[in-house]
Amino acid sequence: MKLPKISSPRGNALRGGSYALAVTAVVLAILVAVNVFACALPATLTRQDISAAQLYSVTSNTKAVVNNLTEDVTIYWIVQSDQEDDVIQNLLEKYDSLSDHITVVKRNPDVYPTFAQQYTDEEVANNSLVVECGDKSRYIPFTDIYLGEVNMYTGTYSATDFDGEGAITSAIDYVTSDEYPQIYLVEGHGEGELEEFARQLEKENLEIQTLSLLNVDAVPEDADCLMIYAPRATSPRRRRRFWPTMSPAAGSCWYAPGRWRAAC
Repeated sequence: MKLPKISSPRGNALRGGSYALAVTAVVLAILVAVNVFACALPATLTRQDISAAQLYSVTSNTKAVVNNLTEDVTIYWIVQSDQEDDVIQNLLEKYDSLSDHITVVKRNPDVYPTFAQQYTDEEVANNSLVVECGDKSRYIPFTDIYLGEVNMYTGTYSATDFDGEGAITSAIDYVTSDEYPQIYLVEGHGEGELEEFARQLEKENLEIQTLSLLNVDAVPEDADCLMIYAPRATSPRRRRRFWPTMSPAAGSCWYAPGRWRAAC
């Protein structure tokens, strides 16, 4: 009479342990493969924007500018070792991933002490940028990326807003363009000051010219916009002579009346 075979508990345990090890090895292999694949993906697909201010996002305007690039653009990141700003780094990775025409190059001023002097006479702070295409370039100081103000008592800079994308995209558009819209600011009638607004226009790659309608008979043909801000004419008769001249062959005219100052 044959006795039934009784399996050894120790053998079952060994087989069970071998199976568990095999499953673990397969899972680890899959995780490694997924990690390698994720590392190979561009930053636009792997880094999610979880910041309230969407500091890692790029707008449709940026994508339109970058996708239309036909020339190579280099973004030089001027920063000392261990002084890299995380937000700027993430943003630069976005740009680098968006187009094969964009290359980000880090320049340590300790290693390249005279590099920034090719582009600006200003004192260059860490995390400033230079955008270059061919023989055209634009320097972007750190204070144009992190907008803020200097404390007059402590001398420290306090950032209140982040405009890294606006500054970089504007610079890319500038160095890859040959023509820029011409804005003429009318003067000669006591117009108000537009210094801050004019700086913003220049940041948007609009070239600003001044125009005295007292010295010309017509608005220049290359004017894309005529801008009049708060003129203070000396008399109603002068104002009547002033208005007919404001018929530019340009595309538009922007007028903000402010307050007329009547003459005695």
